[in-house]
Amino acid sequence: MGHHRQLDAIAAVDPNLIALPAIHLIGTIRDVGHAQRRCQQRAISASSIRIAVAYGDQDHHYGMQRWTLMSRQLRRSPYARYERELNGLQLVGSTAAEDGSVLLTTCKWNWSLRRS
Repeated sequence: MGHHRQLDAIAAVDPNLIALPAIHLIGTIRDVGHAQRRCQQRAISASSIRIAVAYGDQDHHYGMQRWTLMSRQLRRSPYARYERELNGLQLVGSTAAEDGSVLLTTCKWNWSLRRS
């Protein structure tokens, strides 16, 4: 079984991911398909996005929220085995005030955080 399927199987039973609010790939005002296209181009799965929101370090950057998944968070999670595949994943977006859902404008791999 490939690591994507194994990651999906672990994510399906992780209570931290089950309790997450809805996550929407909304893109930008000028390009509503931006986030979805970037995730596809960069091979970032829905499970990886959910893991980054649940376990990633959250901060504010230029008026947007940013979730960054780094090795230290992964080592203390059920995804320690996939540290190499998930390290450096960054999501940029905001949280909706009404229901707390996550609205993502883009996602990327931060290569300066990834180790060889």
